[in-house]
Amino acid sequence: MIKLLLSALLLVATLFTATFAQQDRQFTQYMFDRMSFNPAVTGFKGYCGTLLYRNQWDKVQDAPNTTLLNVQGNLQNLNVGPGSIGIGMSLSNDVIGFQKSNNVVLSGAYHMPTNYGTLSAGLGIGLINVGLDPDWITPDIPASMDPSIVTTKTGQTGFDSNVGLYWYGNGDYYAGISMTHVAPAKLTTVNFNMARHYYVMAGIKKPISLGNGMPFYLNPSTLIKADGSTMVFDVNLKADLWVTKDSYFWAGATYRLSDAFALMAGYAKDNFKIGYSFDVMTN
Repeated sequence: MIKLLLSALLLVATLFTATFAQQDRQFTQYMFDRMSFNPAVTGFKGYCGTLLYRNQWDKVQDAPNTTLLNVQGNLQNLNVGPGSIGIGMSLSNDVIGFQKSNNVVLSGAYHMPTNYGTLSAGLGIGLINVGLDPDWITPDIPASMDPSIVTTKTGQTGFDSNVGLYWYGNGDYYAGISMTHVAPAKLTTVNFNMARHYYVMAGIKKPISLGNGMPFYLNPSTLIKADGSTMVFDVNLKADLWVTKDSYFWAGATYRLSDAFALMAGYAKDNFKIGYSFDVMTN
């Protein structure tokens, strides 16, 4: 499995050039998402909800900001042979200047246990809407003189679909490969063509003994995403330090190749987790 993962990583790195102009949303805390870009993860850890918000270029007018909500569950009582079914929904809103993109995807996955771990396959089906609400300031030439410039509020909705495979090994490691926008929407009204996006992710949960009886885990992970012409490569190291039997502090650092370095930290108790991350641009 490790050899297969390394081969996939090298293949993606060879095919795509490392630049940054993708359409899919960007989250530094990608390790808490997974389902929105790989439907095979749906319902993998039972019932849960995740809310992420990213504000890029804080205090800059019309700067990009993104909100994502994932809700999911595992239908363990449904008799589907040796495996189980996960269902979920992702809602996202992405705003960049005059443009707003809304995406809703219903996801389903089948989890098949084996002697070495669990293999999961998933499918997501939904809608994507792109709207423009321009407010141009043109000192000399009216924007209407250029037919490619949208001058009135408009929008269009198209079909969206995602597919993915996910493996979680008995040694608390995981790997996944997925594709979003399998049949890319072509929204001619707003002059917007979605591109397919490809994802490869991997990570492991490694226990470390501190001698004080409380668990301590290191969680290195990576995410590669590409759209056929560009690529973004994230590497993250997160640590979980338990302070009681049901609560812990977590902290980590991320490096996004030729783009940013980020620090993150948070707190978790029982089934509730909260955190914050801050990116420092490097390019």
